[in-house]
Amino acid sequence: MTDTGDLVYSGDHLRATLFNGVSDRLAITFSFREKGRTAFAPVTPVKQMVAQGFAQLAITSCANDWFINPDTARIEAILEKLAPHYKAVHMLGFSMGGYGAFRFARAAHATYVTAVSPQFSIHADVVPFDRRYRADAAEFERELSDLTRVPRPNLQGIIITDPFRPLDLVHANMITEVFPRVRIARLPFGGHPATSLIARASNPGVIQHTALKSPPTAAPIIAAHRAARRGDAVYQKALAAKLLAR
Repeated sequence: MTDTGDLVYSGDHLRATLFNGVSDRLAITFSFREKGRTAFAPVTPVKQMVAQGFAQLAITSCANDWFINPDTARIEAILEKLAPHYKAVHMLGFSMGGYGAFRFARAAHATYVTAVSPQFSIHADVVPFDRRYRADAAEFERELSDLTRVPRPNLQGIIITDPFRPLDLVHANMITEVFPRVRIARLPFGGHPATSLIARASNPGVIQHTALKSPPTAAPIIAAHRAARRGDAVYQKALAAKLLAR
């Protein structure tokens, strides 16, 4: 392995980079949506994953396409070949990356998942009530993107969401219909992604730490959220607005 990882797949739309590949446990991470993304961003390993003896496979997209493109099937084939070399596979993703974690869970033979504010779909026919990502969904293929076609019934883990973001909560509930052993963890006024409050408190490592547990549990993340909210002006403002509305 080089300092920049091993590029195990490089396509026009998706790339897969493997760090610390000689291990018995694998963590798969996914790029998140970034406004105006038109190119691949630099990829670096998650230090906590390598420090805990995990191999990390970083799957990145050059566009905000939710990993649905001509390279999707090729990444699935890579995962089918790679995953059997590991005794456990953990998935981690935020928003678009959270969708990716579920979309590729079956191909990766995933054991556990931690997804922050993921989408069930961005296709207009599937989620007509959610117009947030219409600009990104122009070529979002319904059949290729359909999570019901790639179930992983034994997948365990958590979806972290803000219950005061109704659309995010609807997506979380739709996902658990397909992945019934995944539980929803609610972080009130966490925002989108729901761990934004934790990130502002400079404690994002708790997410990665939790994602590496077997299985991931919500308790450490909920505790970090509660600790961070006490001095957070954004949280206090959102809470006050909710109370006034009542």
